[in-house]
Amino acid sequence: MSDATRFHLGRQPIVAGERRLVGWAVFFATPAGERLRPGPGTSEEYLAAASAFVRNAHWESFLGGGRVVLAADRRLIFSDVIEHMPRNRVVLGLSPDEPIDSALAHRLHDLHGRRGTRMLFRGYSRRDPRDDLLDLADLVEIDGFGPDDDARDGLVRRAKRRHLQVLAVGVDRDRDFMRLRDAGFDLFQGQSHTEPSASGETLANEDGRILIRLLAESHGELEIDSVTRTLAENPGLEEALLRLVNSLELARAQRIECPGQALILIGAKGLRRWLSLLLFQVGARHGSRGPLFRSAASRARMMELLALGGDGRTSIATGKDRAEAAFLVGILSLVHVLLGTDRDAAIEDLDLPFEIAAALSEFAGELGRLLRLVICLDRADFVEVAEVAGELAIDPATLRAMQCDAQDWVFRLD
Repeated sequence: MSDATRFHLGRQPIVAGERRLVGWAVFFATPAGERLRPGPGTSEEYLAAASAFVRNAHWESFLGGGRVVLAADRRLIFSDVIEHMPRNRVVLGLSPDEPIDSALAHRLHDLHGRRGTRMLFRGYSRRDPRDDLLDLADLVEIDGFGPDDDARDGLVRRAKRRHLQVLAVGVDRDRDFMRLRDAGFDLFQGQSHTEPSASGETLANEDGRILIRLLAESHGELEIDSVTRTLAENPGLEEALLRLVNSLELARAQRIECPGQALILIGAKGLRRWLSLLLFQVGARHGSRGPLFRSAASRARMMELLALGGDGRTSIATGKDRAEAAFLVGILSLVHVLLGTDRDAAIEDLDLPFEIAAALSEFAGELGRLLRLVICLDRADFVEVAEVAGELAIDPATLRAMQCDAQDWVFRLD
């Protein structure tokens, strides 16, 4: 068996129809970027990666209140991997090609009874061989991109009659999210939340519009006095900023009691960072419970860690500036969703420094290369992840440690 630490890790949000985050699908790949899957060919490597991940995962911060969907075959189901996963939070994705016999059925019933493990039927079909396990299933995956809409709609109706939720995967465009939601799908896995919606559902709320206006009017330099006045006029934002700064490292010595104290600690130079973070936390639909906040904040922290070399510490002023710029690139890479426009227009509206604007619009420079890496991780595009990580001399274990740190950091913001 290959070294169990040598794998890349990816996760994608699973979102409900009202655009609320409900869980995460987990993926693994070899150091070269080949996707690992349960079943013939890579089953042993997949099990080794799954086992290493499961035993070392920080589950509360990884899941953030949701569930995990993990593809599974017979080898994984009969291993002890699931014993190390959180109770009542695991959904096993079972392929239609997995033979169902009494031993497998007994094992799955045992896991359900002892650990609350549920099932996802991948590639659900009209005469599905897994129907004998229907009492263990919560979800079915139905192809939302096939040519036969009538067959798809029939399967959706059949699943609904059986009180199953219907999942679509590979939903990376908002127009597909809306189309499949209208067709009766309940859950959506993919990157559709990173696009502005034509429906207007992803636009910033009133608090978000206030923060966007502050950022747009700053011309790169926010003034503490103007921010203090704006916060005083909007008590909800004032409270949110206090909650945010008290959740993180700013409040090491004592609790921060007022916005003036918080703004002095943050300083004029760091205001853009914290207001941008606050924008996604309180200005986006579902706030910290939504996929947009989780993605934006995770990207920002990952960018910061990459810029610092992964240790999260630096005493060199230029290193701090570089990390600050990297953080902003990560979080502002999704601001166009809240603005309801394309990324180039969003960058122009915010009047960003050239290095940051170039990284966002063209993946230019060092910051652009880091942004490309974190976006590829979000997409589970492991071939590109392996390529860029190789250029940066970052091995898979180090990259996973950064991902874990970023997830822990975001969890503390909630």
